[in-house]
Amino acid sequence: MRHLSGRPLTVAGGLLLGLLLAAVLLALNVMGVHVDERPPPRAAESARPGTPLTGNQPELTRALLSRADLGERFTPAPTPSTTVTTATRPPEPAEPPTAVPSAPVARAERCRTLFDAPWELVPTGLELTDQAMTDLSPSGGGTGGRAPALPLLPRLRQTLSMFADDGAVAAYDAIRTSVADCRTFETTLEDGTPATISLRELEVASGGADGAYAVRITAVGGDRTLTGYLAVGRVGQMLSVLRTVGPEGTVDSGDADLTLDLAVDKMELIEGLMDSD
Repeated sequence: MRHLSGRPLTVAGGLLLGLLLAAVLLALNVMGVHVDERPPPRAAESARPGTPLTGNQPELTRALLSRADLGERFTPAPTPSTTVTTATRPPEPAEPPTAVPSAPVARAERCRTLFDAPWELVPTGLELTDQAMTDLSPSGGGTGGRAPALPLLPRLRQTLSMFADDGAVAAYDAIRTSVADCRTFETTLEDGTPATISLRELEVASGGADGAYAVRITAVGGDRTLTGYLAVGRVGQMLSVLRTVGPEGTVDSGDADLTLDLAVDKMELIEGLMDSD
């Protein structure tokens, strides 16, 4: 009986190992196992002005206001000529800020949030099921056209939130309660300038909303005066918060009623579509 030499055994072993590896790869392919070594896709770039910044439900996103909804109503008025004249004068010595009584921390923080980001005044414990947000720049800016040469162009921000159960009612009441408690308060502007904020209620038609109100915002700080409005509307489990502030003369607070009415109309339409599903 002849014995196999070492070389034929090595070749036979290599062939057997190759067949085993091929069988394993075939089995993994049949089982659907796939290892993807490609890097994960990058997060989407920030949305352009006028497009939703967040929002998971398509219905909620479609309920946001668009530039087409506002048309020419969101066109800032020209800057008063006195602004240019004032800028050519030599700077006057700055006066020391007037001391104001310190407000309780809770109220001071709540009032500041009301001025900066009122949509954040949501009581803890509420279940927020979805939220969509958009920024609209004045007509002619942000979507291809050139924005007017105005300082601190105002932006209209809308935040549309959907809550579970009675969360929209509680959030609506929380913002309105804060407005009643913050008629006049001291805070700082984005550049750190101390300012006095005043809120004055505006007349708005509730229409088909379950709740609607608006206030005119006036901020006086340093040698500047900013004006704008805050408008809040609730339809069912949806809450819309609209806020815009800009240099005096660039925002017409009279637009609050019409803008809020447009927001309510879109929410009612979306609510009807969601109920029919």
